[in-house]
Amino acid sequence: MLLFTLLLAVLPNLCPAQALSTPELIKKAQTYLDQVHLDSAQWSFTRALEQAQQKKQHQLKLTAGMGLITTYFYQDDYDRCRDQLETCANWAEQQSDLPRLLDIWLAQGHLNFMEGNWPEAKAKLLKLEKKADPNRHQAVLATAYDYLAKLHSYQNQLDKANLYLKKGKAIAQQLADKTLEINFLTQLATNYKNQDGALVQAQAYLEELIQLRKKTQDKHNLIADYQELAELLQQKGEHPEAQEQRLKALKLASSIRDSLQQMELLYSLGLAYRQQNQLQSSNAYLNRGLKLALMKNNTFKAAEIQRCLGENEAQTGKRAEAQQWYQKARQGFSSIGNDLEVGRTLVLFQQVDSSRKALTYFGKALQSQINNGEILSEVDTRLDMARIQIELKDASGALRSLQPCIELAQTAGSREQLLAIWNNLARAHALQGNFSAAYTFSKRHQQLKDSIFNLEQTRIIGEMNARFDNVALRDSLQQTEIARNRAELRQKNLLNYLLGGALLAGVLIAFLLFRNYRSGVEQRVQAERMAALEKQREAEQLRSMINGEEQERKRIAQELHDGLGTLLATVKLQFNAVQNERPDIDAVKAYQKADSLLDEACTEVRKISYNLMPAILQQYGLEYALQDLCEGINRSGRLEVSFIPFGLEYAFDDQTAVSVYRIVQELVKNTLRHAEASELIVQLSVEDDALNIVVEDDGQGFDPAEKLQNPGIGLQSIQSRLALLGGKMEVESSPQAGATFTIDIPLTPKND
Repeated sequence: MLLFTLLLAVLPNLCPAQALSTPELIKKAQTYLDQVHLDSAQWSFTRALEQAQQKKQHQLKLTAGMGLITTYFYQDDYDRCRDQLETCANWAEQQSDLPRLLDIWLAQGHLNFMEGNWPEAKAKLLKLEKKADPNRHQAVLATAYDYLAKLHSYQNQLDKANLYLKKGKAIAQQLADKTLEINFLTQLATNYKNQDGALVQAQAYLEELIQLRKKTQDKHNLIADYQELAELLQQKGEHPEAQEQRLKALKLASSIRDSLQQMELLYSLGLAYRQQNQLQSSNAYLNRGLKLALMKNNTFKAAEIQRCLGENEAQTGKRAEAQQWYQKARQGFSSIGNDLEVGRTLVLFQQVDSSRKALTYFGKALQSQINNGEILSEVDTRLDMARIQIELKDASGALRSLQPCIELAQTAGSREQLLAIWNNLARAHALQGNFSAAYTFSKRHQQLKDSIFNLEQTRIIGEMNARFDNVALRDSLQQTEIARNRAELRQKNLLNYLLGGALLAGVLIAFLLFRNYRSGVEQRVQAERMAALEKQREAEQLRSMINGEEQERKRIAQELHDGLGTLLATVKLQFNAVQNERPDIDAVKAYQKADSLLDEACTEVRKISYNLMPAILQQYGLEYALQDLCEGINRSGRLEVSFIPFGLEYAFDDQTAVSVYRIVQELVKNTLRHAEASELIVQLSVEDDALNIVVEDDGQGFDPAEKLQNPGIGLQSIQSRLALLGGKMEVESSPQAGATFTIDIPLTPKND
């Protein structure tokens, strides 16, 4: 009896499946599937399916069957997956369960797509499109359009692919989950970017994608989209606009402290400014990137930046400084075993021994590329080797390096590489004295160059046509909208006549109510008006105080310059007269000391006068004044300051220019006095009718909350000026981690 009781107690645990209901079995199976316990999931779904069939639970039978489909798919058991899909499709049709049937057709299309059976996949997906209701089955229909677009893309039918992507985008816009819409926009931008004459469309989809990323707060991918748009704009030749996008990406990467993205963006900005021959800005960004790369122990990126800094120095004729950077870069690449980059760095030394060493490193890199089947990289390396061999007058070696390149470049479809190959083959044959072959390859080079030029012209014309098409389409839509608005207006007029009588009676009643309500509103409006006037009065007082302060600065500066400055200059002349009359007075130490102190006094008066009201601000504008301020600190040797302007050609009014100068001047002075920093970055950029100021140091830092709660005189002055300009300031800092002041000031929109 005791044994029988024990068996009854443990039997449910020995046979748990019999004790679970069908929904519980399905739930348990789904848990196993989520945990990737596929064998357990398959066993539980199978038991649930058997139990549902026994109990004639048709909906649960279909749910369990579809669970098995997913399990078989994850197990790569496509045969059983296909059979189960057919079975579930029959069940769904018998039960007239259209949503489940659409899911099954989508899964069948996906499976056929994965197996390369594209005609069958397309047939299933088109069948789904025909049956699906765009207002009820948006998710499954949008996913089907995604697969159809991929099918046509893989068959290089981009026009059809784009058609399905646009259909999918229109459906996906109705979904709360924006994943599919983002996917469609990404594919559309990529397709049009790779299509001749379609950069305008690519840009439009990229900008739409960026707006969607902002709404979804997907900051990491938003950074990549800004970079993609910057590359596209650069491809179109719109360099300032490209830089603007990179700066937005950098600002975002800094806000989320993504150091890898910051390094890449700083490097990209440095390269872009170098291409525009703005070497000072280029060096500023490259040095920031180098500092970050060294801090994060990213040896490759540090070496890459060091090499670029060397090229900047070489461009200004500073060969010794350039070679110091090259040496650092070479050591960095060598430490991580990157033979290709070591070779490329050695070439920059422009020395015979270095070039011969570079060939050795290129040879090692080439063997690795051949082993890995890296066709494009192999051609690039062979071209690098050929160029060096031609410079070393080794024509035979250059021809050996170039021999396999033609076939490789043609296989890869790289016109740019083929252009370089023809050019170097012509040079190598000319070096050998084989002028007939040199002429042949030179002719091929020119023909291909002309062909690429013609394609580029076709692309530009295509983009212009696309712009005109967009304008025509917009005009057509506007005409349609006008006609529709007129029809609606006629209907509204008719309705207005019918409602007029009723409204008249309503107005009489409303008038009585309004009269009672009006007195309360007038009181509230009066109070709001008084508050606005008070706020305006405070603003006027603040403006008057700041203007008065500037006027007083100007007056004192003028008096120092005209009064004390003139007096000191007169005293200096008298000292010189004494020296002329008594040449031996130079030997008197007291005279020497007095003369030295007099020179210091003259310099100090000029410095104080200039700081009170810098003439360069009035004469040359804000950018030059700030540049002069930063260069003056650099010359003093107290601090290394990098000044990075962007878009400061904006026509600032006098009050804004003076206030911005004072704000930056105060932040720089605070850094000098309190931060104990070795490096300071001052960055100003104008974009979207707003001025952004970033002042960043590597000093000892502080607690921002405490500093803002108990601001000193300098910080109070900054806050007063920002209040007048309608600006705002954010401070990021912590002890021993430097400080970053970010200021945004709205500007009056410029009239186009």
